[in-house]
Amino acid sequence: YVTTEGGQGIQIVDLSMLPDSNVTYKHYTGDGAIAGQLNSIHALHIDTKKGFLYAYGCGTPTGSQLFNGGAVVFDLNTDPYNPVYVGNFSALNYVHDGYAENDTLYACHINTGLLSITDMSDKSNPQLLGTVHTPGNFTHNSWLLSNHNYILTTDEKKNAPSFVTSYDISDPQDIKELDRCSPNNGLGSIGHNTHVLNDWAITSWYTDGVVITDAHRPDNLVITGWYDTWPGSGQSFDGCWGVYPFLPSGTVVASNIPSDNGGNGKLFVMTPTYVRACYLEGVVKNSCNDQPLMDASIEVNSSNPWINTTSRFDGVFKTGQIEPGDFKVTISKAGYISQTIDISLATALVTELEVTLEPLSTFDVSGTVTDKDSNTPLGNATIVLEGPDETIILYTDANGLYERPCLNPGDYKITATSWGYLPESSTFSGADAQTFQLTPGYYDDFISDLNWTSQATATAGLWERADPVGTQFAGNFSNPAADSPLDDNNLCYVTGNNGIDAGADDVDNGSVTLTSPKMDLSDYTDAVVSFQYWFFNSGGAGTPPNDNFEVRAVSNGMSATIFSETQSQSTWRPSGDIHLKDYFATLSDDVRIQFIATDADPGHLVEAGVDVFRVEPMGFVSGTSSPYDPAASIFVSPNPSHSSFTLQYEWPGTSGAVLEVRNMLGQLVYSKALNAEKGLETCGDNWTPGVYIAQLRSP
Repeated sequence: YVTTEGGQGIQIVDLSMLPDSNVTYKHYTGDGAIAGQLNSIHALHIDTKKGFLYAYGCGTPTGSQLFNGGAVVFDLNTDPYNPVYVGNFSALNYVHDGYAENDTLYACHINTGLLSITDMSDKSNPQLLGTVHTPGNFTHNSWLLSNHNYILTTDEKKNAPSFVTSYDISDPQDIKELDRCSPNNGLGSIGHNTHVLNDWAITSWYTDGVVITDAHRPDNLVITGWYDTWPGSGQSFDGCWGVYPFLPSGTVVASNIPSDNGGNGKLFVMTPTYVRACYLEGVVKNSCNDQPLMDASIEVNSSNPWINTTSRFDGVFKTGQIEPGDFKVTISKAGYISQTIDISLATALVTELEVTLEPLSTFDVSGTVTDKDSNTPLGNATIVLEGPDETIILYTDANGLYERPCLNPGDYKITATSWGYLPESSTFSGADAQTFQLTPGYYDDFISDLNWTSQATATAGLWERADPVGTQFAGNFSNPAADSPLDDNNLCYVTGNNGIDAGADDVDNGSVTLTSPKMDLSDYTDAVVSFQYWFFNSGGAGTPPNDNFEVRAVSNGMSATIFSETQSQSTWRPSGDIHLKDYFATLSDDVRIQFIATDADPGHLVEAGVDVFRVEPMGFVSGTSSPYDPAASIFVSPNPSHSSFTLQYEWPGTSGAVLEVRNMLGQLVYSKALNAEKGLETCGDNWTPGVYIAQLRSP
């Protein structure tokens, strides 16, 4: 079965007469509902267990895509010479290539950078099981390993990561990347197609020729063979275009293609020697606290160019090489005493190491987190510790206590957060106690995870808390390249953050919903909601785009839309003040805010973001005891202000009150003891732009 983008459908060749030269063939262009419509085809794969042919990237004689370029399925069981059209998978549009086995399709969506897994048992009604983005967001081909819980992919893209990548697909709804492998660190050359024979991946790798990777341990891919078919190097589309390893003789055939269409191709016939790797795996920890060390360097005194590596975030490293023998491995990290260890590597065996590195010097930090009003301890408060080497997340115990031993020397920023309180932060460089008293309030700039939840009907672009990775469309940012400038961290919630191209991880085919934790507003007559938001909507099918960004409030089981946006901009914008009393007669003890981004049919580019979320309660319900004196007042003018502003205060019957101004992290930026019941104070000049809270407190 032969395909070409030159047209004429599938060329079917009857090889039963070989080695006689009188082979017969014909061109099949479709039957039944697609009779005469099958013309150009990029690739095909046959589910040999079930007897169905899958054709990918199909076009019609008029030049349009057949079923959006998705997978078109044909039954070969009755007569392999006369296929019968039985269905298609087009829900995720264009399929460039794929692997099909036992009525399951592993499709490669090169334009959106997705590998999809679909149950094709009912060819007229395929069921999408799951998707995952591949490293270069240009998913080119896929192939199952002998254990069908694992699959390999390639990304065929210039100036982007290009690896053979392995995945655990045992749960299609939670596909996990395991490892990546490249002869040139993923950026020095371009991989094209990989095929699997006895859990060796044989890959055509353009300027690097044919590369054999031992994949029988899919979480530790090791190159064990390499034949360079092209004299040049670099990320060009010259060199090995295809390789076929399945001949009964074991012979491998490979073909070169020049990017210059006037050049000459070349066929290589070779006999490989398949050898299992020698594996080196282990974990690196801090000897002071037994915590994993990330980015520790693992260097082996070997001539193999691929064995050196670094430890992951969990301290684990996995590597290997084809050459067995005795070697020395040095494990090192800045700020720690290095270790050199003698090791023996053996073919097909794993050498395991558990290494502890001793820090050059350390200190400890500890403290408490309490409610500022009641002085009660706050259990399970989140402590974000940002240091010179890493960011550490800690949690307080039931007594509001936290501690972290064995910190490396340097400057640290520490922030205490808890839902229902304003965050507070400080900086330190030594073993001073860091104690926090948090002011009750609802504010989140997402420096920590305070248990917002995400739901979706969309197939991509789910909400995630992240440092946003900018993508562009038509010269404008679609996904933001940074969070809102109105806070002092780099985190926010965005819809998908795995993109290099604008359409790689935007909201597709439905909606995504981000929901806040609950807020108790039952003591108040009103609450003011505000936030920074991002909404981009462009491209796609049909103009103008028909998608939207919506904010809902839920109280007592009732839901109200409190904000809606349909105008696309490539910038963070303020929501303005939204009064919940305009939507609810009373507020409950379980109020939640939902942010919803929707990609309606027909699809377009949809990206959204949320940051600097705030809810300010106002007005006490009659009969409720207020901790505040209603006689006290502060008026700000002008508000908002571009520079300095005036605070007009009055608190009858008091003396020695203190006027305080804090930023939204709870940090004190201004404080003055007052010697009068009323007066004016001017401040704000040269302050960082943002939101501030002014308060009067008794001495």
